[in-house]
Amino acid sequence: MTILITGATGFVMSGLARHLAERGHAVAAADLHLPDAALRGHLGGLDGAVTFRQLDVTNAAAVRALISDVRPERVVHGAAITAIPPEAERGRFVETTQVNVLGTLHVLDALREFGARRTVVVSSGSVYGARADRDPVTEDAVPQPQGVYPITKWAAEALARRHAAINALNLAVVRLASPFGAFERDTGSRPLLSAINDWARAVLRGETLRIGGPATELRDPIYLDDVASGIATVLLAERLPHDVYNVGWGRGATTEDTLSAIARAVPGVKIERVPDEPSRWPALTRGVLSADRLCRDLGWTPRYDLDSGVAAYIGWLSQQPKR
Repeated sequence: MTILITGATGFVMSGLARHLAERGHAVAAADLHLPDAALRGHLGGLDGAVTFRQLDVTNAAAVRALISDVRPERVVHGAAITAIPPEAERGRFVETTQVNVLGTLHVLDALREFGARRTVVVSSGSVYGARADRDPVTEDAVPQPQGVYPITKWAAEALARRHAAINALNLAVVRLASPFGAFERDTGSRPLLSAINDWARAVLRGETLRIGGPATELRDPIYLDDVASGIATVLLAERLPHDVYNVGWGRGATTEDTLSAIARAVPGVKIERVPDEPSRWPALTRGVLSADRLCRDLGWTPRYDLDSGVAAYIGWLSQQPKR
């Protein structure tokens, strides 16, 4: 099966490209930035071929030309700018809106002409916004996004569903928890990387971790391989009972939980706790994402938990030439 992925050199979409190619699918990996040698190697030699195409999703004519050429059977639209924190918003407000909203519509408008058996639009758990309770968040929760990134993701979702409804497109939305994993790095679209990424890299360099904020701060991590399998499950399902699915572990991890997992993977970690200093990474202002719908409807089950995910990531990092 030929599958088009936009945003394919970002770490989440490149993880999905590898997951699909390992299973024999032909993947057209489109992105504004062509891959470097390391990513090409990571996505080479698999059962399915990964071909790279340069694409600016804000250019409607270029999107149409690429989709006309590739004629994908299924599409995952993951191209986005993750403008977090606020200083990133200020510098890229209009650009983020153009990529996240107009880019989505350009892809769907081309598919209206050339067709695809299913399109999955990748969104974010951040669309749910802050919530008064900390109960697990289901897909039925009313989104209340705050900040340009979640606002544009929610706008893209809403417009995508309307576009699909009036044009008879088979479309689903996936809302992701907070991924970490292979090739997590700033490629120009995601300036704030995960705490797990920063801490794991620092530990492998032999640095002392300086940890600000309370040890009980909660986050909603999920290992990249589970994100990829969750998206692929929605993309490839014969039939979807719903058009929106959360992809997450359904259980949070405090700062202390995460540090303990890192310490189990790399014994002898040195930690300096400075609780009066603010953390660079915001804590959850909602409950964790519930993936019960994805599990119940489509039989998806994550392979990893915090310990095994952190250990797998650190194992991968330790094999890379640079950390």
